[in-house]
Amino acid sequence: MSVLYIGIISTALAFFSWNKGLALVPSHQAGLFFFFQPVVGTLLGWFFLHEHLSQSFFIGSLLILAGVYYNMKQNSASN
Repeated sequence: MSVLYIGIISTALAFFSWNKGLALVPSHQAGLFFFFQPVVGTLLGWFFLHEHLSQSFFIGSLLILAGVYYNMKQNSASN
């Protein structure tokens, strides 16, 4: 199951989704979504492999979300 997850979900599906997402947003915002990769990867591991999520994951995820939101808000205000 782990080998299938690595081959299909974390490689092929993630690569396709990442490239499709980059094509849909302006380039100055696309770089911000790089910080979502560990969050999405951890959530997929939780969903497919039943990994345990700790409190530090949720705190870190909130900090990432807040940082990306703040930066996107600052970029839209300057335009």
